[in-house]
Amino acid sequence: MKKFEIPKFYRSPIITKVKEYRRGLDKLKKDFTPTLIDFGPVRFHLARHFGFCYGVENAIEIIYRVIHNNPGKNVFLLSEMIHNPNVNADLLAQGVQFMQDTKGNQLISWEDLTTDDIIVVPAFGTTVEIYDKIKTIGLEAHQYDTT
Repeated sequence: MKKFEIPKFYRSPIITKVKEYRRGLDKLKKDFTPTLIDFGPVRFHLARHFGFCYGVENAIEIIYRVIHNNPGKNVFLLSEMIHNPNVNADLLAQGVQFMQDTKGNQLISWEDLTTDDIIVVPAFGTTVEIYDKIKTIGLEAHQYDTT
């Protein structure tokens, strides 16, 4: 299975160990019983599947690589990367700009983009019409698709 390189602050050493342990016991993930972490007076029941899925980890890895590999460039994301306010806030803090809000309202005009800008399709994907618009503007060479 692919290992993703996502920022360390999205990883928990405890959760990573729990997931590795469960993976060793149930490689095919067919056992849906929760994991019990028992500290005596305090017990935690963790859902069998939790945290970022494969697709989300892939999307996060791509956007952070894009930011790192393109210093000084304008990076535009079509809309929020994933349904996680912390991830989206961190991307905004790093200078990524959202083209639309989650309701499809345009925040940045397509006319404001240049062929030097970077455009990123979020994990949710987009419409054929928006892919055509990206091509019309001449940004397909600067497009990263995280779907």
